[in-house]
Amino acid sequence: MEYIVLEPLVSKNPALNQSIIERKSKLTPEEEKLILHEAEGSFAGFIVKQPISLQQQESMLNFGKFDLSFKLKILMKHLTHTEEQQEQRVLKFWFINNDKKEHLTCSNMFFRNLFKQDFPRDYFSFLLRIMQMIKALKSITRVKVEIEKIGKPQPLGSQFGQKDPKQFEMIISGKILEFLERSFPNPMSIEELANLTHADHELVYKLLCNLLDRDLVKFYDDGASWVRKFAHVHDQHDFYEVQQQPVLPDFQKPTIAIITVNYYEKLAVDAMMTEKITFYRRKPEGLGESNVYTIGLIGNHRVVSTKLPLLNKDSRSAKITSGNTTTRLLGIFDQIEHVFLVGCAGAVPNYSDFGRHLRRGDIVVSVPDLSDTSEEDFIYGQFEITKSQRGFQYSTKSWLPKSPDLYRIVQTIQKSYDPQSEQMYPWETYINEGVEMLTSKELDCRRPVEDKLLFTFDDKNVIEVDHPTDSSGSFNRREYGYPVLKFGRIASGEALTKNDGLRNLLSEENGILCFDTGMDQVMESIEGNRKDSFIIIRSISDYSDGTTTKEWQPYAAICAAAFAKTIISALPTV
Repeated sequence: MEYIVLEPLVSKNPALNQSIIERKSKLTPEEEKLILHEAEGSFAGFIVKQPISLQQQESMLNFGKFDLSFKLKILMKHLTHTEEQQEQRVLKFWFINNDKKEHLTCSNMFFRNLFKQDFPRDYFSFLLRIMQMIKALKSITRVKVEIEKIGKPQPLGSQFGQKDPKQFEMIISGKILEFLERSFPNPMSIEELANLTHADHELVYKLLCNLLDRDLVKFYDDGASWVRKFAHVHDQHDFYEVQQQPVLPDFQKPTIAIITVNYYEKLAVDAMMTEKITFYRRKPEGLGESNVYTIGLIGNHRVVSTKLPLLNKDSRSAKITSGNTTTRLLGIFDQIEHVFLVGCAGAVPNYSDFGRHLRRGDIVVSVPDLSDTSEEDFIYGQFEITKSQRGFQYSTKSWLPKSPDLYRIVQTIQKSYDPQSEQMYPWETYINEGVEMLTSKELDCRRPVEDKLLFTFDDKNVIEVDHPTDSSGSFNRREYGYPVLKFGRIASGEALTKNDGLRNLLSEENGILCFDTGMDQVMESIEGNRKDSFIIIRSISDYSDGTTTKEWQPYAAICAAAFAKTIISALPTV
């Protein structure tokens, strides 16, 4: 019979709890004498021994160096009392063999199961979950668990309190800018902004005046409607307000369309262009389809960029409007041959494998398997989740381009790309140029320093997980401020971005690297307009869907735009 044995360890530090959980094929008579509890039923074979004293630990616990180690910081709200508690939990693993690849695969499965929605909040439930997983994952022989309370709770994420009026006004001011950026080029009224920010009209008007003094907004109709303004960007090329898009001569018509969701993503794309000009038409009602087109050159190719309307990114009406905007774009510019979807996304982290892990700033390129002729292959999927008595079920709508033209270029890059090489790649040069062009006192596009990997459960408890590290000692691009390039599938699904455990499970099953906001209507429009050549390029700004962490978004947008420029520059000129 196989046993899973829990051995508590006595510690000099009263704030530190330590235990060894070990797989054993048999127990010695001496060990049987130390049994405190032996479980029955579904937990048969689970044994809890008496605590091992400090003196005994020196002679009994000579295991040698562990194979893998992970550290978690957990901010928890307990059910029985209101105060929060912050803990550090360290897990050290020993495996049955020396197969490093199997270690990573097994530990990744371990964390996928550990970070379920019902994450064990108390000490014993946490140990019981680990015992269950050791029983299931046969290559793990031993885990040492160290749980320590670490002082007064500190927020693991960026949080502002609303008790300080100045901080509250900073929050509302930031939200006003965010909604104006979503709506651009359509203006918004004070009433609309007050409703969306849940602030009173007087405060919204006061903050808009402050933003006006900083040259971040401008108004129409004697202050009845307001629009976002990037003075330093708009001064770099001509902007024209028009009632309808001017007819361009054939030699000026773009053959490449670049679609973005957020305004900072469009700014990043436009920073990659030369000889550019922007046309926009604002709608007086401040709602509906966005009409803003920037036309310019990338390499020898004429391109047009646009931004989708995104007042409520999760609403069905917003998604339909996005589809309509795409259809209008492809109708006005009827010589489009290639469509690029460029912007930010949320990574699906790998908690144990450095080689498969994605971090903020990394670039993900959607790629099909060019050797796979089956209909099951896809580059982008929309997941719909339903809950039944049998658990969660999902359906998928997927898309795959018919033309391989863009992917032949990507495949060439993929074959020559080495993340551990010290050479500088073209997109990294474009990133530096884009950051320098766009960064100003009002828009910081530089690569942020902090990159915390946070995992939420029960909608209120937060875990900070250490990023996996590279033990090979090879050149690490991220340490020098450059992104790592990944190739794979991209998806969206509103329910998945709100459920970390379910998202991780489906990502593992379907090979999904990252999630973005729902682009299904955009994909339907591209397909419906018979555009056979399209590609999706995302850069990681958070670990959800690319919209939750503002700090990384400008830099991530530039990374995605820079790689799009690399592909476009490599396209042959007709």
